[in-house]
Amino acid sequence: MSSKKVIIIGAGLAGLSAGCYSRMNGYATRIYEHHSKPGGVAACWRRGEYLIDGGIHFMMGSQNGTDLYNIYRQLGVADPANFIPMKSYGSFIDIEGSRQLDIPLNISELALDLKMLSPADAPLIDDLATVVTAFSGKDLATYGQMNPPELTSGLDKLTDMWKMRKLFKYMSGKYAKSMQDYTAGMQNRWLAECLNNLFTPQCPVWFVIMLLAIAADGQMSYLAKGCKDFVRQIEKRYKDLNGEVTYSSTVEKILVRDDCAFGVKLADGTEDYADYVISAGDIHNTVFHLLDGKYIGKKLQNKFDTCELSRPYFVASFGVKRTFENESVFNTLILKQPLQVGNREIRQIFVRIFNYSNHFAPKDKSVIQAEFETEWDYWDNLRQTDPNKYAAEKERLVSEILVNLEILYPGISPLVEIADVATPCTLNRYTLNHQGAPEGWGLTSQNFKEETRRSLEGLSNLYLAGHWVSGGVPGVILSGRQAIQLVCAKEKKPFFTRTT
Repeated sequence: MSSKKVIIIGAGLAGLSAGCYSRMNGYATRIYEHHSKPGGVAACWRRGEYLIDGGIHFMMGSQNGTDLYNIYRQLGVADPANFIPMKSYGSFIDIEGSRQLDIPLNISELALDLKMLSPADAPLIDDLATVVTAFSGKDLATYGQMNPPELTSGLDKLTDMWKMRKLFKYMSGKYAKSMQDYTAGMQNRWLAECLNNLFTPQCPVWFVIMLLAIAADGQMSYLAKGCKDFVRQIEKRYKDLNGEVTYSSTVEKILVRDDCAFGVKLADGTEDYADYVISAGDIHNTVFHLLDGKYIGKKLQNKFDTCELSRPYFVASFGVKRTFENESVFNTLILKQPLQVGNREIRQIFVRIFNYSNHFAPKDKSVIQAEFETEWDYWDNLRQTDPNKYAAEKERLVSEILVNLEILYPGISPLVEIADVATPCTLNRYTLNHQGAPEGWGLTSQNFKEETRRSLEGLSNLYLAGHWVSGGVPGVILSGRQAIQLVCAKEKKPFFTRTT
């Protein structure tokens, strides 16, 4: 058993993962978390008798036989009862045009539906379906992420490329473009808009193809009890491994001596010392606040200067005295009357219906959630300059969202028992995410090419984890694992895992 200690900043998925793997490898470990509970961005909260899930939308690799499922086993969350298989990728609903497009998981069925809708776009539709079929049956969720970049040699990269050699051609050229560029020439613009929003219009085509393939393989699920229960199971695994965690403890500084991290200073002045520090939170906060702007290096500085952040969200959740048994879980609504938020028009909202489990609401009741991308500056300025207007703006948008939901679900408004609102400022307050960016860097073609390393130039014994170094639930969880791989490599000792 090692006598060395690791301090981890943040008890989100990355921090808890790092904590578990730290203990598996024999390091004394303490996590410091700013919030009063674990989870970070993977957040759930109670509003009366309703459970509001503001975190994980879906899980990948939830069936046995994948690398990611083995990771879940190591973290104590592989219980099949945690996962409810996804039955549909979602629906697109044009309220004004009275049209709807459902996205089945079967790619052949989807291609047929799309070609019936727009025969003129058959070549692109067939191309998309062919590539999804090529990706199907592959273990994709952890591809290239089982080891950190610092421990990935040229030979390792060649080996990975060889394993994916039949798919490599589909990850470059037109498939490396954004979805909105890929669909730019489509005749049916409604269909193009639907395809653009299978994830986000800015993300590369191959990423959307990968998601469709994983879903088609039955490797995509909903969390039966929401992300709170999922997070608590990982926390339990960490504590069962004798890991320690302190909540409501904000790290104010990372302590450095001779360009080597050796501990942290908390907001209350307490100092704690360790052989290694892992920052599993916001990189912007880590570099510019906890490290006073030092050690950023040219590459990371350039990334902050040139790469887009993920856009923050406005989220309105409603506890409703009715059910939605036959509705899709995920729905994109094209609004009849756009929402005006600052200088921006919101023409569509994403509606999530928690009708796949009875864990979110009492019998005969449901939670329905509407969200849309928004601007950080608008909400931050409003909150700081006029809190009353900030509150009034939230209420206005809740009312206007309900007007649109009323068109789709007549009579829903008087059945609303609770309304809960989260703005980008809410996320920033609880997680310290820079500008309320939920995923750190945006999932754009450029950002996928810009690799973020797990260490900072000129600073030893500090490693990075979390959504800024690797996005999405699999990447975030694996980033915590990678941080401990780097610690073990520094110690010149093997990296160990074990399952529950």
